[in-house]
Amino acid sequence: MLKRTIRRAAIPVILLLTVSVTGCGTKPTTNNDPTNASTPAPVTTPTVKPSVTPSPTPAETKINVYYADTQMTKLVEKQATLTNVTDTDKYKTALVKLQTVPDASVVSLFKGVNILSAQLKDGLVTVDVSIVDTGRLGAPGEAFLLDALKKTLFQFSEVKTIELLVDGKKTETLMGHMDIPHPIKR
Repeated sequence: MLKRTIRRAAIPVILLLTVSVTGCGTKPTTNNDPTNASTPAPVTTPTVKPSVTPSPTPAETKINVYYADTQMTKLVEKQATLTNVTDTDKYKTALVKLQTVPDASVVSLFKGVNILSAQLKDGLVTVDVSIVDTGRLGAPGEAFLLDALKKTLFQFSEVKTIELLVDGKKTETLMGHMDIPHPIKR
């Protein structure tokens, strides 16, 4: 009688094991190899590689800008960098660089000159400035300022001529000393 009870208890366990071993509930494989029909096809998961976006590097343009030496006897060339400047802003930005002194060996000729605008159209850069009274220079200083302006802008190959305006108007001179041609040619 004990054997009969063990058999009755063992039958559900054996059925349960048989069902779980045979893979009840698994999907049929599409493996066409009859010798290996019970082996499921390998499952491949796509590998996702993280996309690496390079960080944008600032667009830099090296230019030469011109200052006077401390005795105001000659022009001194210094290098400056224009960073992330659009084509429409690069001429005004280059002129603004003339206002900032990089070191004590030079002085800015544009210290009292406000750059109102500088725009290129068909090879002509129209520069509009305003000059405060403290920014006015003598004849040699005005000549250096005009040379610094020309050298700075003419280093851009697309600039063929410069129209220099004072407060939006063509004037004969910038500060009363040097004649300004309209336009200034390369």
